[in-house]
Amino acid sequence: MKKIFLLLIFFTFSLSQDFEFSGKVIDKETKNPIVDANIIFIDDDFGVASDLEGNFFISNLINQKYEILISAIGYKNISIQINISDNSDYIFELVSEPVLSSALNVVGRFPSKHLPYFTQNITNDEISDFDYQTMSELFRNIGGIDVQTAHDNGRNANFSIRGSSDYKPGGYNNRVLVLLDGFQISMPYSGSVDWNAMPLDFLDRVEVVKGPVSSLYGQNSMGGIINLVTKNYSDEFYNVKATVGSFNSKDINLTMSNITDNISYTALLQHKKGDGHRFNAQYEQNNFYTKIFNKKQDLSVSLIANKSVNGQPGFYIEDRPSLTSYRISNRDSVYLQLFKKQTLDANNNIVYSLSMNHFYTNYFDRDDTPTEEIQEQTFYNDTSLNLRAEYQKLISNKSYLIFGSDIILEQSDISIYRNIYDDLKQVTGGFFAQNRIQLNERLLLGLGLRFDYRNVDRGNEFSYKSFSDVSPKINLTFKRDNFSTWNFALSKGFRSPSLSELFLQYESDYGLNTQGNPDLEPEQLYGLDISFDRSNKSNLTYSVSTFYYKYEDMIDFVYGLPVIALNRSDISSCGLETNISYKINSNLDLDLGYTYLRVNDINDIDPILYRPNHKLISSIKYKSNNIRHIISMRYQSDQDYQDFLSDEREYEGSEIKFPIEQLDSLILFNYIGSYELNDRDKLSLKISNLFDKQYELIQDFPMPRRTISLMYESTF
Repeated sequence: MKKIFLLLIFFTFSLSQDFEFSGKVIDKETKNPIVDANIIFIDDDFGVASDLEGNFFISNLINQKYEILISAIGYKNISIQINISDNSDYIFELVSEPVLSSALNVVGRFPSKHLPYFTQNITNDEISDFDYQTMSELFRNIGGIDVQTAHDNGRNANFSIRGSSDYKPGGYNNRVLVLLDGFQISMPYSGSVDWNAMPLDFLDRVEVVKGPVSSLYGQNSMGGIINLVTKNYSDEFYNVKATVGSFNSKDINLTMSNITDNISYTALLQHKKGDGHRFNAQYEQNNFYTKIFNKKQDLSVSLIANKSVNGQPGFYIEDRPSLTSYRISNRDSVYLQLFKKQTLDANNNIVYSLSMNHFYTNYFDRDDTPTEEIQEQTFYNDTSLNLRAEYQKLISNKSYLIFGSDIILEQSDISIYRNIYDDLKQVTGGFFAQNRIQLNERLLLGLGLRFDYRNVDRGNEFSYKSFSDVSPKINLTFKRDNFSTWNFALSKGFRSPSLSELFLQYESDYGLNTQGNPDLEPEQLYGLDISFDRSNKSNLTYSVSTFYYKYEDMIDFVYGLPVIALNRSDISSCGLETNISYKINSNLDLDLGYTYLRVNDINDIDPILYRPNHKLISSIKYKSNNIRHIISMRYQSDQDYQDFLSDEREYEGSEIKFPIEQLDSLILFNYIGSYELNDRDKLSLKISNLFDKQYELIQDFPMPRRTISLMYESTF
């Protein structure tokens, strides 16, 4: 492998051709040079900056056509196509414009109310390049995000941003808000997300905001948000994508798009099936997605319908076969979204939006269970309705205001071996406002404030519950030049307890009796974020972020008789994130990301679980003509867990102290290779866990060893 890798690098450098591209960027009216203008090669994602005289220079280019974007603070962007066939000089003239004049267009159809400087975007090209096949696989390879899951194709995965959550049986730590085109898609009862229903192939990008965003999105966003933004196709095409691989896995996608003068529509059909890497890890999924857009009415409607059947593999301990699970889940998920944008004038927009989510889940035993008594079926019937109205106003060229209100109506009917929840209802609503103020050419101030309320109606058995809070945020962005940005943010987050944390009543097969607690208080979080970004300078992009968060009254399930949800002691989280991207030449790219995380119980009472201190992600990409090779690596340090399956336990009053054990550190390598047969057809080979390592992300849940998949894609 080492010899092949070195040969690949040598071959890459041997193909490089020394063409140069140079010129000058000036103000069209004054003819003065423009300092720190961006000259970006769009398709190849690299660029340079103009110097004090407006001059720029870049070498090591090949003879081909390039699409180039030229931009600068306070000027309109221009885009051109050039052929690099000789060493030519160019002069680009930019027209001045106010910094915030295009703010309404930036917000777009699916309003991104958070500042873009704080947002990490994972594009569809990145998802396609790395051939991510599940959402958990995608997010495990993002710095600052930890994923706890029992198996890759399982729907139950816990996402933690900067140490916001750990894993505990019986509960979901829903401190990361997941959105689909700006709408919450979590299930009312648990706050979990049906990741099986989210079509990766239909995503334009994934937006990740790390740290508290409660001033904009309310509860459940205190750890951060993940916004899945779907594609808007602008032309007619058809796409077929088929994948086969290890464990008898099969995946086929059919996508079509059409457009007329006023109407455009897209549709996706997906079928996935596989045996899974261990007993009872089989899965079968069927997805349908469509989006219709009426340009004349500025109205769009989208629909996702998913049906999936998944095995629920239990703990794997050789000398304890009784822990083997024979349960299967059958789930139907439906997401319906409607957007209407009304343009009042050049500086004012109103956006109305409506979404409806419905989930029906049925858990039952396999036919081959060795037990004589078949467990009763478990049902979850969840429905949510989300309404939002938002006013967007460009007050001046220096100020941009967004304010609005949203309300979520949710209902759950739950039966866990017996009917315990009938017509459980909750209402969540809020009022929010954000103003972006351009203080000067380089300094941008963001002010945010939100009021939230939540009412829970459990029926006659429990009293009516209500929660409310105010969440402010202030952030300051300083653009030193077109390539360097400093960001500072102070914010407050909150989260009220979920329905499962309030009212859960469940006894597992392995003897844990888990109960909710109707007396829980909301969580509070206070956060400080500082970051620096430097990009598109000498083919080098890098960023550094540091943060400190303090959680008060964090809710957790505490082991005892029974296992019960409690407001635990205060928690602090701090850390550092760095990312470096370097374009070695036109063919070779290097990416490196490192995360350091430290989470502490301030009063040193409770153990801190499933928070690795160190995470390293890297990849090297080689591309030449129609061939692409990617080798990626992920390292994760060891992490503590509490072994609740151990017979060694101590009792402190009503609490049970299980021994603290460690999951081993892991280092995994993946390979992706693709070959474009022609303009329409492509073949890809993916080898995950290249060196066949054994590892776990959750106690006694082994993850897949080496897996191989082959993909064919055609567009016409």
